[in-house]
Amino acid sequence: MTDADAAPQLPYQRPDWVRRLNYFGDAVGDPALIVPLDPDEMLEAARTSTGLTDVGDDFYLEAFRRRMTSIAEESKATLLGRLLARAEAIRVLQTRLRLNKAWADHPEILDEPINAPIFVVGPPRTGTSILLELLALDPSMRSPISWEAHHPLPVDHTNPGQVVWPTDDSEIQAGVAERMAWGEAEQELWADIQPEFQTVHELRHDLPCECIHFWGLNFTSGYWGMQYNTPSFAEWEATQPDVAARLYADHRRFLQTMQWQDRQAGRHTSHWLLKTPGHMVTMRELFGEYPDARIVMTHRDPMKWVVSAASTMSILRWLRSEHVDLAEHAMVASLGFRFLAEQLLEWRTNGSVPDERFVDSHFADLMADAPTAIRKIYDKLELPWPHNHGQTVGDYLTNKPKGKFGAHTYTMETYGLNAAEIKADYANYVEHFGIAEE
Repeated sequence: MTDADAAPQLPYQRPDWVRRLNYFGDAVGDPALIVPLDPDEMLEAARTSTGLTDVGDDFYLEAFRRRMTSIAEESKATLLGRLLARAEAIRVLQTRLRLNKAWADHPEILDEPINAPIFVVGPPRTGTSILLELLALDPSMRSPISWEAHHPLPVDHTNPGQVVWPTDDSEIQAGVAERMAWGEAEQELWADIQPEFQTVHELRHDLPCECIHFWGLNFTSGYWGMQYNTPSFAEWEATQPDVAARLYADHRRFLQTMQWQDRQAGRHTSHWLLKTPGHMVTMRELFGEYPDARIVMTHRDPMKWVVSAASTMSILRWLRSEHVDLAEHAMVASLGFRFLAEQLLEWRTNGSVPDERFVDSHFADLMADAPTAIRKIYDKLELPWPHNHGQTVGDYLTNKPKGKFGAHTYTMETYGLNAAEIKADYANYVEHFGIAEE
């Protein structure tokens, strides 16, 4: 399909249907001829389809236009990659239009208190996902579910611009079933496109999800950057001083919207439970928005996660493009996350963030005895231990064994990484937190 690159390539094959679909783009000379990514046309489509106009302020619109233009011109996305970008962008714009309408109609939504949220934070591949799932087994914990992160509002199909809140349980269940179906189609498509992704991260619409999924409502968020190479957008974003603060303000508004809907349905949220490795970058802004937040920080032997993280980031890009810079992802995993880990350690030490609000959790302990490891987290957070919760955790892991979808395979050689260099780079981090070798 493309000229062979001299650089190392990912050791995966496309499913036939993906390979054939992408060839349509090559056959006509440019996939842009089939799937255009004109930002103004997509914005008009979202506004016309909902009958709404207020999608956001000038900054939001500029970020959207710049991100889409960068994807269109720089990402070298396949036909399928462009199709996903277009579908997701229009869905995001429609959702933003409806959210702005909901907040205007019900300003009390933005009065909802978000008290002492709990964030699971750590480098990728250090157990953040499984820890999130295990903590979310507690009925007092409320974590965004994948389908609702992508489709947070009920939609009235007779009037697509109007959010009509359900008035009884049957209406609630009907709306949930529809949005779950949409979420299943979108989220689990990723594994259809590249089956190996399931060995990295189980894609299910009904599991707790990372903040990154509803942060996708902002075009400045890492949701877009992790999937498309957009260098000119990144350069512009680096000049915008309040990007992170804006993201966390929207983060709160999203939780308030979910919590308000829960209240209408007679449900009460005790503790919000959230997660994404990206919070490492913006921990000061996180505490700026949530000064009473509590952080569960995961740690693992870097020899086990650095190359795995590089592989994961590469697969995410490869879902949508034939051109993946493995050296770039190796550098982010080996040096980028070392910098973030060291920076966060410095912030915790010098008081830039409140160290007393952190609980450190080790992957090795979680794998050796999950109920005991989680009980320690509860004790440090001073949370009540649910009845028979250790058994609940054990049963969940029994039904979700490690390697359920096969092994995530990768080699250091593919990414040009060296074990001795990784060990030296992370020596200070490993020593400070007492991380055991695996």
